[in-house]
Formats: sequence, structure tokens, C-alpha cells
Amino acid sequence: MAVDAPSASVLNTPVNRNSMPRILVVDDEVGIREGLQALLAQTGAWVETASNLLEAYRRQEHHPFDLVFLDLRLSGEDGLSGLDRLRSGPTPPEVVLLTGHGTIQDAVEAMRKGACDVIEKPFEPAHLLAVTERCLETRRLRVRVSRLQGRVRELTSTELVGQSAEIRELLDRALQVAKAPDTTILIQGESGTGKELVARCIHERSSRADGPFVAVNCAALTESLLEAELFGYEAGAFTGASREGKDGLFAAAENGTLLLDEIGEMPLNLQVKLLRVLQEKSYRRVGGVKDRPARVRIVAATNRKLGEEVAAGRFREDLYYRLHVITLEVPPLRERVDDVPLLAHNFLDLFGRQMGKSLTGFSEDAMETLCEHTWPGNVRELRNAIEHAAILCPGGLIEEAYLPRWDGGLPGGTDMIPRDSFAVPDGERSLRAIEKRLVDLVLEETNWNISRAASILGINRTTLYNKIKLHDLGSRRAHGRGRVPV
Repeated sequence: MAVDAPSASVLNTPVNRNSMPRILVVDDEVGIREGLQALLAQTGAWVETASNLLEAYRRQEHHPFDLVFLDLRLSGEDGLSGLDRLRSGPTPPEVVLLTGHGTIQDAVEAMRKGACDVIEKPFEPAHLLAVTERCLETRRLRVRVSRLQGRVRELTSTELVGQSAEIRELLDRALQVAKAPDTTILIQGESGTGKELVARCIHERSSRADGPFVAVNCAALTESLLEAELFGYEAGAFTGASREGKDGLFAAAENGTLLLDEIGEMPLNLQVKLLRVLQEKSYRRVGGVKDRPARVRIVAATNRKLGEEVAAGRFREDLYYRLHVITLEVPPLRERVDDVPLLAHNFLDLFGRQMGKSLTGFSEDAMETLCEHTWPGNVRELRNAIEHAAILCPGGLIEEAYLPRWDGGLPGGTDMIPRDSFAVPDGERSLRAIEKRLVDLVLEETNWNISRAASILGINRTTLYNKIKLHDLGSRRAHGRGRVPV
């Protein structure tokens, strides 16, 4: 192949390499290397060359390439043997094999190892340029798909974020259960703790990961609609039914996982039909007479204590024991306060990227407030609180003022100080002295929980800090309340 060398003006013109496709030519013949470099540079690509695999590895490690032209027969080396290493990494380059005496076996092996194409020498420039354009387009599409998949993983993250002993134990059990892809699982926990996240985590770490994950809220539909949604229905099964019939969620989740959320809300009549599915591994469409295989793992989730529901007659005992093969308890956020800073930063990174803001962290007061809140809405409430702060904050640190306002304290007046616990000595009956004793007492009673103390006193946190300073009551660190990590 004969090609013209690039002009001096092309070679000497300053270029921005980061915006150009990067191509590597690996060939032990200097004429081939220089000719291909000149030809490919005319496409607007940045082209580098290497005479052997070792040099190619070094260049690839220094700055990854989008496309590699690799000679199949290098001096003393088998180019095919370097294909795996050249294509290592999260976004490997496309590779085109060049061969002067190729065989069908070589081509098959190259394609099996991930080569984009095989070109025999001598080759026509037009053909090589067409292959280059196609391979670079393939590479662009792969990178775009990879980024989109990363975005999807970000938005539907199945990572259980936390470092507390409670969450580590839960994750260990979830990973063990994932290895048994047919076992029925019951996940219990308060609303907002992340029960669906645990179910997704198990699904994506099981052999069913390539199958669908389908979730349905059993409390959101009436009994008849839920039955049709789960099992599907035959044509004309009920008034308004489609003439063609319809598959249900058991069919949609085939070879995957079906999450029955809020299983405790399922009507008793429908519980009987679900029990049959678990026993027989089959189901029937509404109005149908033919059994269909239920090739799906069932995961049930509830914020109720099903054992208590059974005792009250609101849940079938036989179904409970069918679901109760493996039970996972998701702890409420108030029982794993150590995870609040980690979760808060995780959500802040997420919302910062979504909103295009540079949100660098939390002020000490803001993080103290987050760690002191009791989080009745659990992780869902924390996520909403961080989204609220991210919207209001223009950038930089999240200050306490950007957080939602909470009432604080415990329900039912349980934070109130007993009537007989506050006595005023005769010599300390000034309003200032009484205020000092009251503030000090409330701080001690709440173990220097600033949010709770402020709520009991009926003032905001800033006012409480000012009174602590006014009366020289010390600091939270001096009373065993160490700095919360930010």
C-alpha cells in the first residue's frame, strides 16, 4: 500500500489531542507504520505507532486509545496474544487485526477475543478508512452506552450504603441469600428504611440478575385489580377485559425476581392463591383453566410484624410460614446513626451532579442537626432533607439554614422535665439565674442533644447556642459530645 505522507503544515499545526479520536498502529514494518499514520491522520485522528507489543502496552497505559491496528505477525511475537491485554480496562479500544497471510482460524480466534475486524495485506486505503470509521463509531456508541448504564446504576443504585454493624450484618445475609436464587425471602422494616433496595441488591447479585426485577405495591390496588395484575387474565374474563387477554407480573418477571411490597396489606382471598403459587410453582390467569409455570423468585416486604398479623387473624398462618424461609430485618435509621454522615454525603453527591452544583459538604452545625434528628421517615426522609438543602444551597457547604425545619423532641411529651426536678435556691431567684439553671438542666437531661434541648425550651438552635455562651455553660465537646464527622 502506498500513501502520501502528511504535509508539514498538518504535522506542525497545534492540536487538542483530548478532543480527537486516538489510534495506535502496532506493526514491525516501519513503512506500514508510517503509511498508516499518515493515512489515518487525514481523518482528524491523533495517531501514534509502536513496533512491538511491549511498546504498545506502555502507550496504552499512558493514555488509552479508541482504536488499535495490530499486526498479527510481529517479529518474534504473536500479535493475537496481546489482544486481551490491549483490550483490558473499563472501556477497551476497538482492535483491527492486520495480517499478510491470515487464515480463517486466525480470523475466528481474533473475533472471539473481541477484535472488531480483520484486514488482509495489502489493503486498499478506502477500505481501511471505511473500517476505521465503522470501528470508531462502534467505540463511540459503546462509550455512550457505558455512560448511560452508569447513570442508570446511579439513579437505581442497589448499594446498601453504611458502615454500621447493623447494615454490615444485613449486607452479609443478603449476599448469602443471593446465592440461593429460588429461595423465598421476607424483608421486614419500617417505611422508608430501604426494603426495595435490599430486594434489588439480592436480585442483582444472584444468578437471576440478567432477568427482570418487577415490584408491585399490594396496598395500592383493589383485590380484583391486584389479582389481574399479578396473574394476568384471559380474553373476556371480566367486564372491560382486553379481547386478547393480558400477561401479569408473574409472566413479566419470568427468570427474574418479583417483589410483593406491603404483603401485609394483601386481601385474605388473594393470599390463598399466592400460597398455591408458592406450593405448586405455577399459577392461572384470571378466567383461565391452564396452569402456567411460575419461574420467578418471590420476595415479600412489609412494614408490619406478620407474626402479630397472624395472631390477629389478618394474615394466613400457612402463607406466613411459606414466606418465612429467610427473613431480613432492615434497621431504622435511628438505630444506625453512624451511617447518617455517609448517607448524607452520598445523597449530596447525587443531587449535586443532578443539579449541576458544586456542593462540597456540610457545616458542623448542619451535620450535628442531621445526626441528632430521630428520622421517623428513615432513609427516605434523610434523602428528601438533603434534596431540600441541595435545592436551596447555591453551592459550597450545606449550612444548617438550608435544612428542613423539624419540630424535634419525642411524641407524647416524653421529653418534658418532671415537675419536681427543678428547684430554685433562695439566693438564685433572678430571671437570669433561673434561665441558666433551666438551660443547663435541659442540656444534661438530653445529653447535650442541641435539637431536642432547643425543642423542649421552645427556642431555635441559634438562640440556644447564644444562651450557652451567655451563661458560660461550656460546649458539647466538653460534655462528651464529640465532633460529628463532616
